[in-house]
Amino acid sequence: MLRLIVPLLVLVAACAAPAGDDAADGEGPITFVDGRDTTAGRQVRQLVTRWNAFASRREQVEFVEMPTTTDGHRAQLTARLQDLASAGRARRADQDCYDVMAVDVVWTAAFAAAGHLVPLKPDEFGVDRMLPEAVKTARSPDGKRLWAVPWRGDAGLLYYRKDVLDAEGLRPPTTWEELRRQATAVAGRHGLAGYVAQLSRYEGLTVNAAEAIWAHGGDLEHPDSVEAKNGVRALAEGVAQGWIARESLDYNELSSLDAFKAGRALFMRNWPFAGPRLNGEDSRVRGKWAQAALPGPSALGGWNLAVSRCSANQKTARKFIRFVTGEDNQRLMAREAGFAPSLRALYEEPDLVSPELRNSLLGARVRRPSAHYDELTSVMQESLYHVLDNPESVDESMDQLAEELAAAEQGR
Repeated sequence: MLRLIVPLLVLVAACAAPAGDDAADGEGPITFVDGRDTTAGRQVRQLVTRWNAFASRREQVEFVEMPTTTDGHRAQLTARLQDLASAGRARRADQDCYDVMAVDVVWTAAFAAAGHLVPLKPDEFGVDRMLPEAVKTARSPDGKRLWAVPWRGDAGLLYYRKDVLDAEGLRPPTTWEELRRQATAVAGRHGLAGYVAQLSRYEGLTVNAAEAIWAHGGDLEHPDSVEAKNGVRALAEGVAQGWIARESLDYNELSSLDAFKAGRALFMRNWPFAGPRLNGEDSRVRGKWAQAALPGPSALGGWNLAVSRCSANQKTARKFIRFVTGEDNQRLMAREAGFAPSLRALYEEPDLVSPELRNSLLGARVRRPSAHYDELTSVMQESLYHVLDNPESVDESMDQLAEELAAAEQGR
């Protein structure tokens, strides 16, 4: 999944114009919003077409595509919800509402806290059959309320030059120490940079740092722990020593992909969207690369489906979510669109999900769910970017980060 997230817009506490009291049982036309459908054959649009073919004429779904980047997607959703809040009941919510919204896993708690989402009943959607970590992103931080339904998942992968490792008689690394050794010794012999990642000051930095921290036994709730410091130190020292390409400090998903695709690096951390692009006609590593699970847990990415509070036809909205997240459609979207399903049982079906992505997803972790996630990640990015350029400041900076995150968690 392509993730180009910059510090996100802060949600106001105002709620979208609420629908009437009968909205929970309302049936009628709805609008479904998701990111730009870049799948082969436009599979998301086909999914909506299948619903419209069997649904009643009064329950048709209009599909609205958001901007490709997640920051643009978030901004447009937020603007619409805030417009409805400002207009209040003077504007008919059923005419302007985005009834069913695809929301990034790290947005869900914030959208719910701002009053934009309708709480859902877990039994209605069978969330007990879904990946537990994905369900965690759809619940309130205390786990008591369900605000969305997991739809498609995402997890990081380690891309590597298979031709180079094969020539060296090596297998891809499974630990950070193996990654460091191979990126240091092997890459230099072949005129390559060792490792490229997403370390620019945006959400990619939070993701890459979280994965390094987890790989060293730490967690995001205790950034001042020895283990968390060791994870961040591994990143900072890797940049200082040169086995992590210093250009990574300016890289996002696309720029790091460009470097690897041009044949300039031995290893790359990226999302599954990168694979098909590495096989494109403009790729210098076509037929020379492979993928493996990261040397440690991946950050969980993906998208949930939520019902907007402004929806006047919430019964239809819930029916549509059950249709989209049903087993048959999740299986079809995995095959045709490459979406990683949220249903656990589908990971037992052979050839539906690659073994590497399966292993990465099943071991993926949530990035500190919080209604104040925007504030948390902004604080983390500021501190971590400083540390990457000043490895000697790891201990002091991580101690200070723990205090700043505690304040941000309280909305201060």
